[in-house]
Amino acid sequence: MQTFYDFEIVVVDDGSDDGTSAHVKERFPDVRLITFDHNAGFCVAVNKGIEESGGDLIILLNNDMTVAPDFIERLVATADTTDAALFAPLVVWRDEPHIIYSAGDMQRRNGRPESIGFRRPLEGFPFSEEVFGVSAGAALYRREVFETVGVLDPAYGIYFSDSDLSFRARLAGFRARFVRDAVAYHVGSASLFGKTLKRTRQCCVNHVLLVLKNMPFRLILRHAPAILAERAHQVRRLFSAARTEYGPLRATLIAGQTLLSIPWLLPHAFSERGKIQRSRKIAIEELEELLSE
Repeated sequence: MQTFYDFEIVVVDDGSDDGTSAHVKERFPDVRLITFDHNAGFCVAVNKGIEESGGDLIILLNNDMTVAPDFIERLVATADTTDAALFAPLVVWRDEPHIIYSAGDMQRRNGRPESIGFRRPLEGFPFSEEVFGVSAGAALYRREVFETVGVLDPAYGIYFSDSDLSFRARLAGFRARFVRDAVAYHVGSASLFGKTLKRTRQCCVNHVLLVLKNMPFRLILRHAPAILAERAHQVRRLFSAARTEYGPLRATLIAGQTLLSIPWLLPHAFSERGKIQRSRKIAIEELEELLSE
């Protein structure tokens, strides 16, 4: 139950086979249910939910999140008193609520996005009210964000798609804020059932996509050493994850296949980059100040 009542719930069942749709229909008949007959992917499913929702404020919430009773009230109250457009709650681990999962998102100058405070103790953590972006796993957005910069890019699969959305929003002049009193509880990659290699492969590819789409050319040149170092780190992580699961020979093949998939994304990346950079409203110097080392 929530202490704020003026909201609608849209559930998107992305081709599950665990009886989710039947359960929602039986137990929650007032919920708007959208079903896919196959797994369309995270971005497609979330985008459909955004499209079907009403109202000027939209909360995205993953299936591995639960929220405090005043979660919506706290987010909406903050949105009503600030001109920010993206709002990140405090997300802690469900089984370790004294440990932070996310206090908003940062964007590093090497192109890698990260959750602020990840795995840090909650007590004494130096929270910042202004953050670079928010995680689509649990966040509030003004509808104006989606109308201005678009929705999640399905080219990402899952990982970094919300970071890409946040980056586009910041380039367009929107601000993001952390709301300490709005609390969500996270299980952690529950939908992937611990598939580390899948996550690592996506991150390796999507790091390139994120930089090419969103980083102004001047900052790419200025931070090229850090970006290239992160590329090398991503490739090492990919090979290590593949080797752990399949051994060195197959790991080499998997790493090669993953890297060879990147050129296929370049036309999309550069096409989107043109639109994003032409509509940029934030000064490059101001953007650089928002990026973390």
